[in-house]
Amino acid sequence: MQTIATNLAGIIIVLGFLVFAHESGHFFVAKLFRVRVLVFSLGFGKRLFGFRKGATDYRVSLVPLGGYVRMAGDTPEENQPANPEEFLSKPKWQRFLILVAGPFMNIVIAIAFIAIISMVGTESIIVKPVIGEVMAGKPAARAGLLPGDRVVAIDGEKINDFDDLRMNIGMHGGTPVRVDYLRGGQLRSTVMTPEREESEFGPIGKAGLWPYLDTTLGRVTAGSPAAAAGLRTGDRIVTVNGHPVSQLKELDVWFDAAKKSAIALDVVRGNERFHTTLPVVATFDPNDPYRGFMPPTEVKKLSLIPALKDSVQQNWKMLRYAFITLGRLFRAEGSVKELSGPISIARISGAMVRRGVMPVVALMAMISLQLGIMNLLPIPVLDGGHIMILLIEGVARRDLSLRVKERIQQVGFAVLAALMIVVIYNDVITNVMRKG
Repeated sequence: MQTIATNLAGIIIVLGFLVFAHESGHFFVAKLFRVRVLVFSLGFGKRLFGFRKGATDYRVSLVPLGGYVRMAGDTPEENQPANPEEFLSKPKWQRFLILVAGPFMNIVIAIAFIAIISMVGTESIIVKPVIGEVMAGKPAARAGLLPGDRVVAIDGEKINDFDDLRMNIGMHGGTPVRVDYLRGGQLRSTVMTPEREESEFGPIGKAGLWPYLDTTLGRVTAGSPAAAAGLRTGDRIVTVNGHPVSQLKELDVWFDAAKKSAIALDVVRGNERFHTTLPVVATFDPNDPYRGFMPPTEVKKLSLIPALKDSVQQNWKMLRYAFITLGRLFRAEGSVKELSGPISIARISGAMVRRGVMPVVALMAMISLQLGIMNLLPIPVLDGGHIMILLIEGVARRDLSLRVKERIQQVGFAVLAALMIVVIYNDVITNVMRKG
């Protein structure tokens, strides 16, 4: 029950805020150009309460998943050309700015939120795109990849760390990709087809490989069992309970097997080797599996201007990944199951809420960027569809007929409705099956 509650709270916070911010962009630019706004609603459906100021009804509605703005004369049927306060009576450039203001707000939020995360500071494990283990019979093994190979690019996309590698593989389930890698200082290439698998967050590609992380210690927490055992940053563990280890993955196996007992360690520090015992902990903490030490990490904390530059770069990378996914759908290489519906978004949002504030902010940045870009696509009914019609009319120097506009909107609505039905159907089936 608590999980359901946090999932509901998560989707209301995440999706509600982002859609509301999107509509606020339309609202403020419309007011700037003196367009009469009839309704500004926080939420959809039945009006619960609110107040009226001037011509605008500011309201809170029943369904708290976003909001909407209704402007006077925003449809050809209702527009009065002689009334300068109506949307369609305004010059095309003003209507263009009003329409683009919603997606623009989403893009601004995405950049601002990622910049805030960088300014607050994040600590992450340093994971280079070096392969530590390859599972026999899996796509990476079939492609000829070996432990020690360093992946430098996938389909020409530069790989900076293992997260880049994991994300690229995850987006190409069932699709062949070219992998460029270094082996012994020589650049090589191969073709790999990641296997398509269901995950907690939908279908993803898997290749059957793990990163190389040695057993060198990063930060050691003061007062922890690791500190009591005399461990320091830079030490390298070479045996656990008498078993040789050279990678973190091997270390995990023996630490997991000894959750309720002390652990004997052989450690190398510089040119010295010594033996120590890691004390048992009263209660196992999954967030501290190594009893007070971490692998080497890097702390990223930037000032305002560098944070904004870094945010633009990260959002550009996310944008490229989003277009890769859309391209796969149009080429019939992907599946609409890769698109998240409301249930999946609620589940992911709830998971981020349970992790803390910064994961929620990061999720909101990602969804906000996608919401902004999707609304700019030239699809009738969406903002991008209206912008496309304005651009066509501007180039042709005449307005399209009412009948043509109606047909365009009808086709766009039908396509969008069909896509939504398929996405929601897959969303329900996937989550019900997962729950079962």
